[in-house]
Amino acid sequence: MKTIEVSVSMSIACPAERVWSLLGGFDLLPRWIDSIVSSRLDDGGRLRHLELTDGAIIVERLLEFSEGERHYSYALLEGPLPVSDYVGRVAVRDDGEGRTLATWSSRFRSEKANEVEIATDLESFYRTGLVLLCHKRG
Repeated sequence: MKTIEVSVSMSIACPAERVWSLLGGFDLLPRWIDSIVSSRLDDGGRLRHLELTDGAIIVERLLEFSEGERHYSYALLEGPLPVSDYVGRVAVRDDGEGRTLATWSSRFRSEKANEVEIATDLESFYRTGLVLLCHKRG
């Protein structure tokens, strides 16, 4: 079973501080991703429980967070995806001239399903999320 990596980067016409103010909030996904109904934090803000529009629950643990470098990583503890060892990462960096490069990536293993299909679905989810972020950043 090999490790699969997925990464989506998008240039956003907005300063990095403004993009990070939304993307950098571990609890803020429902504000910019329509398929996530709610987010609830536990364990001092290091554990998030996400509820999707279809009722599915996702539980993730914050692994690393850097306000100064504008990135964080998290592990998927439970959810509907047939994956293991999932670690996601979001990052924001100043791309110059008031633009921002936002990146959402992950690595994981899949035992039961088509890993190409899962990678394609995740890439689509990340891309859609970043597009929605672009529209809701203001």
